[in-house]
Amino acid sequence: MAAVFDISPALASTCIAGVASWCVLDLGSRLAFFNGLRRRLWLVAGAAAIGTGWVAMSVVGLGAFGFAVSLASNALTATLAELAAVSLTAIALMLVGRHLQLAGLAKIGAALLAAAAIGTMQYTAMSALQIPVEGTLVPPAADLSLTVLSIAMMLSMSFASRFDLRTTERREAMASELAEADRVHRLAYFDSVTGLPNRSLFTEKLLKQLVDADSRGTVPFSLVYAELRDYRPLVQRLGDHQMNRVLLALTDRIANEFRGDSLARLSHDGLILMVQDREGRDLTTAVSTLCAQLSTPVTSDSGDVFRFAWGIGHSRFPDDGQSTQSLIRAATTIQRQIGMEPPSSASSTKPRLALAS
Repeated sequence: MAAVFDISPALASTCIAGVASWCVLDLGSRLAFFNGLRRRLWLVAGAAAIGTGWVAMSVVGLGAFGFAVSLASNALTATLAELAAVSLTAIALMLVGRHLQLAGLAKIGAALLAAAAIGTMQYTAMSALQIPVEGTLVPPAADLSLTVLSIAMMLSMSFASRFDLRTTERREAMASELAEADRVHRLAYFDSVTGLPNRSLFTEKLLKQLVDADSRGTVPFSLVYAELRDYRPLVQRLGDHQMNRVLLALTDRIANEFRGDSLARLSHDGLILMVQDREGRDLTTAVSTLCAQLSTPVTSDSGDVFRFAWGIGHSRFPDDGQSTQSLIRAATTIQRQIGMEPPSSASSTKPRLALAS
């Protein structure tokens, strides 16, 4: 066989090696931002594409010597060459991805592994060749096609992973923004202890109710207000955590009783309920039902059972007002007391809270 050096395949082989090395560093540095199954899929895809590129580099590089032979491959050794290339590439990708903070050391390690892959692939590919007695030169078009195909495959994989990462980052950023917006919305419109609407949200709901009533004609509805007496001394006695747990249990019970109506925590010691007039429930029955719920003892985490003292007020649209301020002002005017302790056991220093018998 005659051997003459041809610069074209050598340059093509060098281009493949350069693209393969760039893809190792590019994809490897990106793997750190993928998690779970997605990380494993890109690792496998990258190792397969770049490993195939290393093998293509070896095959194209042989054309630089212009062997006047027909090149045939031994399937076993060719498969071993491909597996070795893919395995070493996977190790290089994991090294770059795992030690992203040590960029310099990671690049050196990846370069050493790439050099090992080049040498291993070159010699295993050469051992797979069979040289017949007679043959012809490998067509230059075959080298060109293999070069273009391998480079396109590696670049496509690298840019696809970049697009996937950017898409993931945009999705995560959007989810983070939505979560932050929801957090801010809940802080602005909901009570942090009970999860009920606060004064701001309740006022908005009440205003919407008034607008609907004005557009559809007068539709009566009522507000019922309950104010917990001696709230500050109760907190000092029970503690913030215990008091919050008791309030949460109480408001959950009331909300379940008044499904379809709007219950809100108007202030730290005040609950307000907007009740729609419907068959079987008007202002009188709503007040009675709420008073029954408030008079029912509440069990604490420790097993203690408590009764609280409440002040009750109410208003009705349109009789007691036709604006949010007038209706709320009328409702928060205390008109009756429930759950009071007997005068003999009450004092100015003791909160009006009693263990239920």
